[in-house]
Amino acid sequence: MNARPICRVNQSPFIQPHMLLTALKVKLAAMVAVAGLDTAEMPGTSAELNKVLEALASDQAAAQKAAQDKTTGPDVNKSFNEALVKVQELAKAGDKDAQYALAHWGVLSNSDVNAAVDLYRKAAAQGQVLAKVELAQVLLQAAPQDQEKAKEAVKLIQEAEAADNKVARRLLANLYVSGAPNVGIEQSVEKAKTLLEKGSTAGDGESTLGLSQLYAAGVPGLAADAQKSLDYLIKATEQKNAVAMSTYAARLFDGDTGEKPLVKKDPAAAMKMFEDAAATGFAAANRLLGAIYENGLGGNTKSIKKAVDYYTKAANANDGEALFRLGNFFEAGIKEGEGEKAEVVVQQNAKSALDLYRLAAQNGQASAFYNVGVYYETGTVVDKDPIKAFAFLLKAATSGVPQAQFRLAGLYQQGTGTSQDIVAAMAWFDRAASAGFAPAQIALGQMFETGAGLGRANPAAAALQYEAASEAGVPLAMLRLASLNERGLANIKDNKAVPNLARALAYADLAVDASQKAEVAVKYRDELKAKMKADDIAEAQKIYDSKKKSDTAAPAAATDAPAAKSKGSSKK
Repeated sequence: MNARPICRVNQSPFIQPHMLLTALKVKLAAMVAVAGLDTAEMPGTSAELNKVLEALASDQAAAQKAAQDKTTGPDVNKSFNEALVKVQELAKAGDKDAQYALAHWGVLSNSDVNAAVDLYRKAAAQGQVLAKVELAQVLLQAAPQDQEKAKEAVKLIQEAEAADNKVARRLLANLYVSGAPNVGIEQSVEKAKTLLEKGSTAGDGESTLGLSQLYAAGVPGLAADAQKSLDYLIKATEQKNAVAMSTYAARLFDGDTGEKPLVKKDPAAAMKMFEDAAATGFAAANRLLGAIYENGLGGNTKSIKKAVDYYTKAANANDGEALFRLGNFFEAGIKEGEGEKAEVVVQQNAKSALDLYRLAAQNGQASAFYNVGVYYETGTVVDKDPIKAFAFLLKAATSGVPQAQFRLAGLYQQGTGTSQDIVAAMAWFDRAASAGFAPAQIALGQMFETGAGLGRANPAAAALQYEAASEAGVPLAMLRLASLNERGLANIKDNKAVPNLARALAYADLAVDASQKAEVAVKYRDELKAKMKADDIAEAQKIYDSKKKSDTAAPAAATDAPAAKSKGSSKK
């Protein structure tokens, strides 16, 4: 099921852009400040540290409530800075949990990794278990080829697992699944399974989900078992694991397919489970619920207001697709209902759309990079900046967004925001054309037809590109094919052009239909027909009929429009 991202504020049917963005910024600041610290997993914390963290959490909760109630609340950034000073003082005094907190915050805010490692080591040396686990993760990620650091990481994981840390247990299980002989970990699915079973018995839903995934995939030493995988998946949902709940809910929503379906379709049960997962703050569940209500899936009544509500919850949890969908909604403006009774749910606001696209891009949403790039390219609510446009489009293009590849090719072709490079332009047009993006197929066809970037023309290659775009229902491609056939360039024999007026007329007729009788298409068709013989016209009709029969289902192709429908509309 495809989910498409979006937005909301309070329960009001009318969304004020500044209210939404304030709520998002407060949430993002809160995430950086608290960074997931849970004193329940830090037994024995000092009264001083507890007092600082509780005060910070209280200020953040008050700030979020104030944002929802449209009142003035505490300044969370000021609260965090004050808390930071106090935590630093405790860390200098040797408080292991304060040292861990500083390291944890530093890693999440992309501070100096070496400083964070030093703090983790100080806390770990005093037996701070969470510090051991996170230090191990940093060491494994930062120095995968450093055997000494890898050994240190494994030792820390083993010590933390022996202290009954569930994250370390899962990490150690993963190491046994893949094996790491260079650091003393043999490949042993049995040991991995034993660790995960230990975690599952202790109520760790992620360990239970891990068992479900092991049995679903099947690995050497453990055969795939769909029923056991499902049993563990259900157990993980009972242990309130949000990923498991969303996974099982998705299966319930559509029902299993295949020869031996194990889960019957039950949209009502799926919705309840999605709601349970969403209540934990799991972004994907909120995003999926947004998509369900936006599109009226699973027998649910379509409700843009509910969709906005769920998409916003997902966006507040930094879900890139949700932020992107919200940007789409602010860019276009959204109403619910028909005619005079239609109610504005999201007021059109290009500036808010751009802000949301930027947040989505920061969270890795490729199409958001494309949209931000187009804003800079066109000068929409920002000054035109070809260099910034090129940088954003390049990120989207390298992530596989065909629209971005097409626009990037155009920038290379014109030398806008970068040095002119016809070869690079052709390469990017080719990548977008290979993805089935019709405007790129036409642009590439024109380069082949004129010989730009090649040194000589290649009309046969041009015809192939035009044909692909024509099959997607693009009138311009049909006219280009008609012209090639009229001039004989679509069929070269013995280095001579061989005109094919019948095929030319057939494509011209198709262009008239596809363009809804555009004047230029009708004029070209009529002028071509006027100079043809009856036999050629009759042959053209046969070709036209054959093409119409095979292309009846072909929709009109998009031009330089949004990324894939599943990701929402994009900037034009």
